Amino acid sequence: MLSGCSVLIDVDTKQCTTDADCEALGPAFVGATCEADLCVLPAAGAGGSDAGGAPGMEDDELVCETPEKSTEERVKYTFAPIYVVGSEPDDPEPFEIQACLPGDLDCTSPVYGPVMVNAGEPKDFLVPPGFQGYFFITNKDSLDALVFMGRPILQDTVGWNVTMPTPTLVKQLSVATSENVDTSLGLIIAVARDCDAVPLEGVKFTNSKEGLQFYFVNNFPDTSLMETAAQGAVGFANVPISTTTLRAQLPSGQELKEVIIRVKPNTASLVELFP
Repeated sequence: MLSGCSVLIDVDTKQCTTDADCEALGPAFVGATCEADLCVLPAAGAGGSDAGGAPGMEDDELVCETPEKSTEERVKYTFAPIYVVGSEPDDPEPFEIQACLPGDLDCTSPVYGPVMVNAGEPKDFLVPPGFQGYFFITNKDSLDALVFMGRPILQDTVGWNVTMPTPTLVKQLSVATSENVDTSLGLIIAVARDCDAVPLEGVKFTNSKEGLQFYFVNNFPDTSLMETAAQGAVGFANVPISTTTLRAQLPSGQELKEVIIRVKPNTASLVELFP
């Protein structure tokens, strides 16, 4: 039971199965090959020279090239809501999803949607180039979710599938951490990633409103750890309802780009942080 309860966001989603899957990720992955479920850019692209999304090292600092902003009126951000294996409802209903601007706190004027999306079925969401708002996801069988963009969507982008936490899994999280997890308070799940969205190890997270912090090891929450393990993931439970600033620091001391997110009751706030 506990081995699955911590999978509140799908940090192990496969990025690819074939080289063609990498090509579909957009211009930043031109020439990439699929290795161990991840798209790997050729060595010639390292250092940020030719590969649009390749990480480079300057004075021991991780530097990502910014892709050109699309001139199209809309770009695609593609992802699917999913359930943790074994937690799917008997008669699942579609998720309602809408894309919202950062200042639209209640998403009263979505830039896309609402649309209905079945679990596990990727959907293309059409958003303005440079979109850095959030997606609001609801379903009667799960908590709500606010999925914040850790970097602007400048071109067609394939995101990582969003694992929707169910009330049962949150209760199991209380067992796994030996702490009471109160769903009326905020829940944050975040992942530190490099320029190519590969999880980063050894990253220390903080959030300005604090809460019960835990890091993930093999999909299991561990409150004794002080930095990310191989999955690059952290969680904060029992966060006071408000707006909070999420920060992350690499072992070198370099800060990832901070993200300001909101936490709401009975809602999971999900985000990825990048250099």
